[in-house]
Amino acid sequence: MKQKNVYFKQTRIVEPQFLFLFFLLIIFANSTIKSQGLTDKCFKNSFGSHALITQHNTETGNFEGFYASSTGSVGVYRIIGKTPAEPSLDTYFPVTFTIGWGTLKNKPNDPSQYWSSSMTGNYYPHKKKLNLLNVISAPGPFDAVSIFNPGNLPQSQSFTTFPRDSCNYFPHKAPIEPSGQGSSKDQQYKNLLLGEWKVDPQNSYGLISKLVITGITPRGNSFPEIRYYEVVGNFSLSTGENIPFTGIASPYIRKKKETDFSFAISLVGTVEKTKAQPTTYNISLSGFSSGDSSQSINMFLTKSKEEESIYRIETNEISTGEIFKKTIK
Repeated sequence: MKQKNVYFKQTRIVEPQFLFLFFLLIIFANSTIKSQGLTDKCFKNSFGSHALITQHNTETGNFEGFYASSTGSVGVYRIIGKTPAEPSLDTYFPVTFTIGWGTLKNKPNDPSQYWSSSMTGNYYPHKKKLNLLNVISAPGPFDAVSIFNPGNLPQSQSFTTFPRDSCNYFPHKAPIEPSGQGSSKDQQYKNLLLGEWKVDPQNSYGLISKLVITGITPRGNSFPEIRYYEVVGNFSLSTGENIPFTGIASPYIRKKKETDFSFAISLVGTVEKTKAQPTTYNISLSGFSSGDSSQSINMFLTKSKEEESIYRIETNEISTGEIFKKTIK
């Protein structure tokens, strides 16, 4: 009797195992890409400036990195930013970050060390584009840019993804937290920033009712040469919802009067998608205090939601006159 050929029977058993392993490999690769998020992404804008995201925590959306400029204020600067949690790299999503303009490459030597910025917009992975609105906040005049006296200046910027090697000249770590407590005025400045800042309802877009700064960490080689302060806290929305934020505050401009502090501050947070809120969006607040003893911050607010069109910087929900005043307790 002719022997039965079992070749195809064996193949039917092996093939599903092979396919199963193949699909596991794909899932693992996609999960790895997703977990990395924007980590090690290098961007370059039309001015020749680079931005490098060194670490992106996709679970929280928080990321950090560096920015390098060869025009205007020349140097390497710190980035702290925010995306929605667990963003999909297959589609566009909001990206917002802050910049502290005290250069990390050498000793800051011009008034721009007291500036901060927020850049907010969307990342388009298939186009390899990052389209943003940059709001520069300056607490005092800068001769080279006479419009700052002081002020918040918006400008659009578009970044293109470049090979990681293009950003190899960036540092790898944030500046250290300096030892010691600093001067009494340094402590007064920290005490001023910490706590509750309520919006003036007569000067408000109505999205945020208050912001509460719960943590502030100085970064720099020493207290006389602070580059920036890392800031964390919560936005309170008019809906009653509390949203965590992160950001950067500048060093203060030294004044003769001990109670006066001129400074810039930029904060970013994400409102995640819910049943009541079907669209994810980012909030940025960037502004300055003129140090006139009024303990108020004049801020530029940007609400940037997921925007499909790459030709739009963001969705034009902007308020230029958000006034926040420190609550004295």
